[in-house]
Amino acid sequence: MLQISENYGQEFSVLFNATKSACMLVSKRISAVKDALQFNIDGQRIPIVDKFVHLGHTIDSQLDDTNEILTKRNELCGKINNVLCYFQCCDPAVKIKLRRSYCTDFYGSVLWDMSLSTLESVCTAWRKGLRRVWDLPFQTHSRLIAPICELLPVRDELLLRCVNFINKFMSSENSVVRTVSYHGVFLQHMFSPIGANAIFC
Repeated sequence: MLQISENYGQEFSVLFNATKSACMLVSKRISAVKDALQFNIDGQRIPIVDKFVHLGHTIDSQLDDTNEILTKRNELCGKINNVLCYFQCCDPAVKIKLRRSYCTDFYGSVLWDMSLSTLESVCTAWRKGLRRVWDLPFQTHSRLIAPICELLPVRDELLLRCVNFINKFMSSENSVVRTVSYHGVFLQHMFSPIGANAIFC
């Protein structure tokens, strides 16, 4: 495939930059062949990496979403601080709307492994942010936060996004996409047995 790309580039004057490309061996097992891999394009070696950011989503060679989730948690904290800083004089209801539209995009979250304990750090940051919006005591029970704000808990919202994502695949007009989704490839990655039971019961 790389040779085909090179031939295309030579024919249509397209230059490929190997330093902006990456090769990754995606496996939960450490493989001895990793060090022996070598791919080149336009005479330049493509680096072998363990992690790579593609379209804003961090892909890990061990299929571990921990770093991606922590990155999104940090982004969430930063965005919440911006809303509270620049709109501190606004009514809490306005800040909630701003927070919902600006802070909780969670791009790529439909691909996360929802059974990871790291996800709780996102939920904690979400609850702390809402306490600050409403100026609630730090000791306010976490179960009260979502009803006070008339919002779904962030974990439930993320799970709902995953279910909607899978549903779109299952109802796709493409037969290959439907077959993959019906065989539970996405479910196996994103939900533990406990999480899946919680959703579909």
